[in-house]
Amino acid sequence: KQWYQRRVRGMSLCMMANAPATSLQNVALDESTEIDLNVGYNAEIVKYVACLLSGVIFHPIYKTIGIKLTALLVTLLQASNFVSMIWIVNEWIIYVGYFLAGIGTGSLWIMWPMVVVNNSSIPESQKNMSWWWVAVSLGPLLGGLVNYFYFLNVTEITTANRQMVYGICVAITVISATVATIFVTDANKSKDQIMLQDLGRVGEGTGTYVALEESNVKEPFSARVWFKKMVKRPAFWILFIPLLYWGSIWGFFAKILPTALPSISNERKLIPLTTLVVSVGMITGSLLWNHIARLTNNTFCIIVISLMHFTAIILSILTFPKGAATEILNVETAVTYIKPHSAYVIVISALIGLADSCVSIIYFTVAGRVYEDGTSLGFSINNSGFSVFYIISMFAPSLFDLHAYCYVMLGSVLLMCLAITVGLRKYL
Repeated sequence: KQWYQRRVRGMSLCMMANAPATSLQNVALDESTEIDLNVGYNAEIVKYVACLLSGVIFHPIYKTIGIKLTALLVTLLQASNFVSMIWIVNEWIIYVGYFLAGIGTGSLWIMWPMVVVNNSSIPESQKNMSWWWVAVSLGPLLGGLVNYFYFLNVTEITTANRQMVYGICVAITVISATVATIFVTDANKSKDQIMLQDLGRVGEGTGTYVALEESNVKEPFSARVWFKKMVKRPAFWILFIPLLYWGSIWGFFAKILPTALPSISNERKLIPLTTLVVSVGMITGSLLWNHIARLTNNTFCIIVISLMHFTAIILSILTFPKGAATEILNVETAVTYIKPHSAYVIVISALIGLADSCVSIIYFTVAGRVYEDGTSLGFSINNSGFSVFYIISMFAPSLFDLHAYCYVMLGSVLLMCLAITVGLRKYL
């Protein structure tokens, strides 16, 4: 049953075809339409404003219509941004499509970690989260692979190229919505679930877990009581710090990196290649980090992946020209510290994928422990926090050059490392 749940979650998260589609948007707008590529940044802002809204509306919708209909609705909403990129009438159509897709994206990033945490015992939660992250990565892996071969000999994205790519994304999303609706089960904890108790009261800092007897049934869940409890817990607030890291690192990978690539190479296959390499890195990392953590510990893993992120960011500064985040520069005249090469792009993408898989597995597991039985509300608040930082990252290219943005990322990685290894160490 557990394996079946993981497999279904993974198939449903083929909605992550969204990743290669998002990475192609800016360049596709610039080369196949009369619309400025900055509309791509603006559309992402609109999308994550909707993600922010999803953090408010997900919990009541989920409680009203149940997990199956919620999965159907929010997965289908993913197709809205793809449809808007197939039949582009004007930039407002793109904004509407991305707003609807944002509701779906935000809701899915609330729902799936919630399902994993609520169907896992404490000893199994991190392992199950790693399997979930493998499943998450299959979507962008397949999407990146298809797009890579499709763009092998393409030096400029045409209308036909754009419509084909986004048409495939629509088909994948519809299939994913169908699978989710048929097979997903509600996120109910089993009666013998091992629950993490308030570490301030039980086993202070020792990682002590207490099994609840069937007779010790808790009071009915109250959102107000849960929130009052959470705001008094320092870990609840510390969980927001790594969201700054995610907002900056994924703003870079999803939008800034793909926009910068045409300034160092005329090969458009490099754009889906980044998604492909990151996905392979995430799958590999998801399979490896738990084994490494058993030999060492989670603190060691976070420190190692922070160094990997530092390496990727410094290499990005050396490889890409300063102004490449907001316009496509001439390949022959763009100024860089080192001669650009596709190998550097592969290394940057691989390091980001390997490192972020570790952060994601550990962070979502820890968050589930902190939120206890309020995972629906907890991950809703968490998603809203991420959306705020991601929105800020979309404004950054117009305020800073690419290199300055990379320095901001370095700071966010350092803060993430300190927050998890020091601030959340009781829950690791």
